[in-house]
Amino acid sequence: MSSFIKPIPKSILIFGAAAHIGRPLAKFLIREAPTMKLRLATSSPGKKIQLQDTFANAEVVEANYLDVTSLSAALIDIEGVFVITPAGISEEKAMTNLVTALKQAKNILHVIRLMGVFPEISPSLIPTTLGSGSLPIEHPIAKRILDASGLPVTYINSGATFMDNFWIQIKPVIAKKTLIWPEHRVPFVDPRDIAEVAGRLFLSNNAKHIGAFHTMNNGHDWLTFREVAAMLSEVLDEPIAYDGSFEAFSEFYGPVMGPQLVQVMWNFFKYEEAHEEIWSLNDFVERTLERKPTTVRGWLEEHKAGLKEGAGDAPWASKA
Repeated sequence: MSSFIKPIPKSILIFGAAAHIGRPLAKFLIREAPTMKLRLATSSPGKKIQLQDTFANAEVVEANYLDVTSLSAALIDIEGVFVITPAGISEEKAMTNLVTALKQAKNILHVIRLMGVFPEISPSLIPTTLGSGSLPIEHPIAKRILDASGLPVTYINSGATFMDNFWIQIKPVIAKKTLIWPEHRVPFVDPRDIAEVAGRLFLSNNAKHIGAFHTMNNGHDWLTFREVAAMLSEVLDEPIAYDGSFEAFSEFYGPVMGPQLVQVMWNFFKYEEAHEEIWSLNDFVERTLERKPTTVRGWLEEHKAGLKEGAGDAPWASKA
């Protein structure tokens, strides 16, 4: 057998299965690999019930990254694992526990870990104002631990902002006909496309993905939010203004996020702005999906009716 061929997992555990990437990943695998043994993990009892209702043919378990026993139980008879962690978690504890459980499982063929970092940025460029728990600080720790584990890991890195953040960004557009968001230029990606990338990597026999670090974006959109406001004007067929000031951001989102998260997010977006030239659009998602990824305009057109009603939400952008 060629050294570039890997076995395809016959059973997959999806962490974060109730969220915006894990859920479409589960749907993709059910559709594309109906004989796959699928186990869906959540740390929330309420979400466990939701998952059981949605995915009747999958096994649903509770698992917590800070509880090795629950991780080990979730990994019994599992060969493939999709790893995504919640914001604010200590990756040192979470990944140390996960590696312990993965090694105890003994039959792991493929681990896919979702990341969210600037590729190859020097740690000295990451400001302390971002604080522990932030992606730029925590995700490199996760990679270091997984690299040292010797496990068969593929990293898929979101080198982009998620398009479904428009569900929170549309709120001031409805209220004030103004897009209010910190200015920075960033690539974009649809979380559903990320889910499909992960699914296709699991179902691929190409061993060259093991150990790889793939940065993802849609290969098309590298936009400022002033440019996004102009696009919204075209899609919604009405003039949308733009305000990227801290005053407007704090005033509008403070009641939604709370003042602490407002400051945290402002610091993060200004960090992204300071290093935005590091981003580079690429065709990894397109090559993997064998189709054009979703564009910002396409996403906005698809969700136009819901956006006008303010129907959606972004769970991360809520007061704790």
